[in-house]
Amino acid sequence: MIDWERLVRDNGPMVFGTAWRILGHAADTEDVTQDVFLEAYRLRAAQTVRCWPALLRRLAACRALDRLRQRRQVISLNGLSVAANGHNPEATAIGKELAERLRQAVAELPEREATVFCLRYFDDLPNQEIADILNINPGAVGVALHKARAKLAEMLTEAPTGE
Repeated sequence: MIDWERLVRDNGPMVFGTAWRILGHAADTEDVTQDVFLEAYRLRAAQTVRCWPALLRRLAACRALDRLRQRRQVISLNGLSVAANGHNPEATAIGKELAERLRQAVAELPEREATVFCLRYFDDLPNQEIADILNINPGAVGVALHKARAKLAEMLTEAPTGE
C-alpha cells in the first residue's frame, strides 16, 4: 500500500522544483505539480513503480514541457521585477528576455531532446541518472543532448520573431 501523503510530502518539492526551472511561472508550476501527482496516482493502478522519485521527476519534466508548449504569448505583470536592488535594469531585462527565448526554444524541441535537456541543465542531473529516469542508455542521453544543443543554438542565434 502506498502512503500518498508521505509520497507527496517527500517528493513534492522536487516535482515543484523541476517544473519551476522549466516554466519559471508559479501558477503553471503549481498546476503541473498537481497534474503530476494525479497522473502518478492513476499510473500506480496500471503498473508497478520501481522508483517513485524517478517517475515523478520524469512526469514533472514532461508535463512542464507540455505546459510550456501550450503557452500563448502573454506577458504577465507577476513575472516582472522592479530593479530596486541596484542591479542594472537593462541587464535584468536582457536576462529575462533570453530566459524566455530559451523556454520557447526548448518547447519546440522533440519530446526526448527537450526532456533530456531540461533534466541535464535545469535540474543539473548527470547523464547516467537521466538515463535511469528515462529508461534509456547513457549514449542515447548524450545523443539527445547533442541534438538539443545544436537545435537550440540554431534557434537562439536567429532574430526573435516580430523584429
